[in-house]
Parts: sequence; C-alpha cells; structure tokens
Amino acid sequence: MLRILKHLRWKEWLLVAACVVLIVGQVQLDLALPDYMSEITRLVQTEGSQMSDILLAGGKMLLCALGSMLLTVCTTFFTAQIASRFSARLRGEMYRKVVGFSNEEINRFSTASLITRTTNDISQLQMFFSFGMQSLIKAPIMAFIAVGKISTKSWEWSLLTAAATLAGGLTAGTAYAGGEGGNRPGTGGGGSAAQFWAYKDDAS
Repeated sequence: MLRILKHLRWKEWLLVAACVVLIVGQVQLDLALPDYMSEITRLVQTEGSQMSDILLAGGKMLLCALGSMLLTVCTTFFTAQIASRFSARLRGEMYRKVVGFSNEEINRFSTASLITRTTNDISQLQMFFSFGMQSLIKAPIMAFIAVGKISTKSWEWSLLTAAATLAGGLTAGTAYAGGEGGNRPGTGGGGSAAQFWAYKDDAS
C-alpha cells in the first residue's frame, strides 16, 4: 500500500490534509451533541426552567448537526476528488507500462491477471479513497477526543474506552497483516497482484 501512496501528488496530499482538518471539526461537533442533549434533559427535569433556555440549547444542537453535515459533504467531495484523480492517473501509468512490455515480460502475467490489475485493483483503490479513508482518519481522531472528554469526568470510562480502542487497533492490525500475507508473490496463478505491483514499481 505504501508503494501505491507514493503516486499521490502534492495537490492530493493537500486535499488529504484538508480532509483531516474537516474531520476534526466534524468529530468535535458530533461529540458536542450529547452535551447539548444532556443540558436539554437537565433543563426539562428542573422546575422553573425557562422555555427560552431549552430552545437555545436545542438550537445549538441543531446548528452542530447542520455543521457536521456540511463538513461531511465537503469531506466526501474532497475524497471523491482524490479518488478520481488518483485512479485516472494510475490507470494511465499502468496502461503505458503494460504497452511497453516485451513479449517475455508479457508472458510473466496471464491476460486475465493483467485485466484484473487494470480494472478491479484500481476500482478497489478508488473505493478505499472514496469511502474507507474517511473512516480510517475519523476513527482514531474520535477515539482520542472522546477519551480526552471522558477523562475529565470518570477515569473508569477513560480506561475502558482506551482499552477498547487499543483492542480495535490490534484487531485491525492483525487483519491487515493476515491480508498482506495472502498476497505474497507466487501465491496466485498467472502472476499475483503483489508480483505485478512490485514488478511495476521496480520497472518504473
């Protein structure tokens, strides 16, 4: 995956940085919603509370939800731009590389393998940048901010949240390592994905 990321240009990296900033803002707004909900509940249950106070808290809650939605739309737009530009450029590079192969180099990969590399593999990368990147960035940011908010109220909940985050990270890392092991060169007939991508980078 790291070999693939080096094909991103500086404009795409700027969009990635913008996505990180937008996601941080989105997480902050999302985590503010329970605070306003708690305030509304407290005001409703407290005798003598003014309706204006309840409406004010409700209005702030709606503004947070609207702001989070707008940030999500902007983030989705940026990730779609990254995915479309990256996949188009990578398809062009792969096409030019395959066209320049000699007959001996072509025989290293079957026709089906070359078709899969230039269609399905690129589509999966495009889907990752379009949808998976948001979750990959948002999850650790939300966990870090949530642990910080909880730590000021209850250390037990902070410890539980940190343990759950660590367990999730270890599970994801183990699954990623297992997936990498299944794509080692020589594991697929007619040239595996790992063989093709490694050969493409070495031949560049």
